[in-house]
Amino acid sequence: MPTRRFAPGWPLTLVTLPALALLVGLGIWQLQRLAWKTELIARAEAGLNAPPVPLEGLPADPAALDWRRVVVRGQLLAGRNFAYGSQVRAGQPGARLFTPLRLADGTIVLVDRGFLPQEQLPPREPQPLTRLQEVEIRGVLEDHRGDRRGPFTPENDLAARRWFYLDPAELARWVGRPVEPLVIRAEWAKPAVLLAQVEPVRLDRRNPHLGYAITWFGLAGALLAVYLARGFARAAA
Repeated sequence: MPTRRFAPGWPLTLVTLPALALLVGLGIWQLQRLAWKTELIARAEAGLNAPPVPLEGLPADPAALDWRRVVVRGQLLAGRNFAYGSQVRAGQPGARLFTPLRLADGTIVLVDRGFLPQEQLPPREPQPLTRLQEVEIRGVLEDHRGDRRGPFTPENDLAARRWFYLDPAELARWVGRPVEPLVIRAEWAKPAVLLAQVEPVRLDRRNPHLGYAITWFGLAGALLAVYLARGFARAAA
């Protein structure tokens, strides 16, 4: 029986091998993302199911309280309200209302006071949301120390009081003193009138990275099959 020869040629090989390496690399990257998202979901679920903890100052390890429900008391610096991000709720465009909160020890964190429609964003927020007063808030703490401006993220517009990412230097200039990049997503407040449209914090449990990995590995397999078939067919010609 004659031995089948394999002769794909150098041009096809030079094109196929880098593409194959790229596809396999993307599949491995998605598996790494799968492990990261799985760990994140498990940690967030544990935090949301734990009882609230009091937050009286900067925690020694803010990451340890990420996705934990906390109770804070302090003074809302409502004169430094700003709109954060962009959302659409029930067909209404708008954004989240963020306000610096000064704790008893002077530490300043940010409070996400909920959604406001476009026409009520700073500096046009409703009068109760502009009050400078003591407040008790219960919500979920998020550690934003890794917040960075992405390639498609708009620039912050301090003059318009519209922010899209939390830059520590800009926050310090805006408030007049350092602000910890810790955000408390408010679920309840006393007095309640100090919140905008809030709802219980829910965890996004979607984890599609395994499907993405299978797609990339499948494309790599298909490319390899085409390469082998073409190599054997060329040798037989």
